[in-house]
Amino acid sequence: MIIKEPISLNDIWTDHNHYYDDMVKFCLDRKRRVVAIDADMHSDLENELYDDGSDDRDIYGGNIMKDPIEVIWEAHPNIARNQELGIGKGRELTDLNTIDELFEILKDSII
Repeated sequence: MIIKEPISLNDIWTDHNHYYDDMVKFCLDRKRRVVAIDADMHSDLENELYDDGSDDRDIYGGNIMKDPIEVIWEAHPNIARNQELGIGKGRELTDLNTIDELFEILKDSII
C-alpha cells in the first residue's frame, strides 16, 4: 500500500500489519519521497512504487520492528544502491547521512 496521507504507527500495527506479527516491511522512493508499506516481500513494495512512477535507482527498503520500535535499513532493494554509491554492505545501509535522509522521508509518512 502506498501511503497517500500520513499514518500513525499505531494504525500500522492495528490496520496494516497483515504479514508479520513483529514488523512491517516498507520501501520508499528517495527522489519522490513516497513510501509503500505492508507486503510479504520488499519486492512487492518495489513493484508498487514502480507502478506509481518510481525509478529503481531511487528505491530503498527496510523493516519497522514492533518491540522495541526500531527501523532496520536492510532490504533487497538496497543492494544495487549500496554497491553503486558505496553506502552499505549487501542489503544493509551503513552510511549515516543516507540513513538520516531516508528516515526523514519515512517520518513524513509515518507519524
